[in-house]
Amino acid sequence: MSLIKDQTFDGLVLKVNRYKENDALVYMITRQFGLKTFYIRGFGKAKSKLTGALMPFNYGEYIGSISDDGFSYISSANHVDEFGSISLDIKKNAYASFIVDLFSHAFEQQVNIDEYWFDYIKKALSLISEDLDPQIVSNIVQINLLKAFGVEPNFRSCVVGGETEGTFDFSIVLGGIICSHHFINDPNRIHAGQRVIYYLRLFSNIELNNINTIDVKINTKNQIQHVIDMIYDDTVGINLKSKKFIEQLNDF
Repeated sequence: MSLIKDQTFDGLVLKVNRYKENDALVYMITRQFGLKTFYIRGFGKAKSKLTGALMPFNYGEYIGSISDDGFSYISSANHVDEFGSISLDIKKNAYASFIVDLFSHAFEQQVNIDEYWFDYIKKALSLISEDLDPQIVSNIVQINLLKAFGVEPNFRSCVVGGETEGTFDFSIVLGGIICSHHFINDPNRIHAGQRVIYYLRLFSNIELNNINTIDVKINTKNQIQHVIDMIYDDTVGINLKSKKFIEQLNDF
């Protein structure tokens, strides 16, 4: 294990787990070094200068030592900001936690992560903090993270004939959308409504930076979520506590 000292990097705190009595493990996505786990001594002590700078969803400039295999360390924090409204709203917090949980699982085996994803997750949390629909934001993230899980469905054109216009459905078996001319190729296609297919195609191609407003009817939102859940269940197969909490919150 090698430790590169005195590194300045941009970081976004994903989650914090208490470790022993006064210490903590801080999981962070960094622009320069990808996903890192930081061991913070004295995190729970009142005199700790890092506690306030290392809360979930905080982001900013940090200084510390980076390990290529094992715990990294943070010595100081500069220019740290937060998505304040997320911590104050249980629904926003639930969806933000789900997004970072999903992200962590998607990239947990990767050493090098393109800095694009640092900006992507940061922007997703920013949209939620700015009161855009957290469910739709998380749906967009879910669709775009499929490729990180090794699954990249074709939402652009029919996977059988290449058609880009017409009536479409989604085929999990064939790995993408199929047009009405080729429905016969998958009798077990999802049978999603055309409005849902429209949004799935839109989500797969939209840039978060281009989103200013979100207005999707509740019934359509529920159908979108149902289809995305089916895709994840059959292709990714992960069960996240943060997802179950959202379901319980919605039931309540």
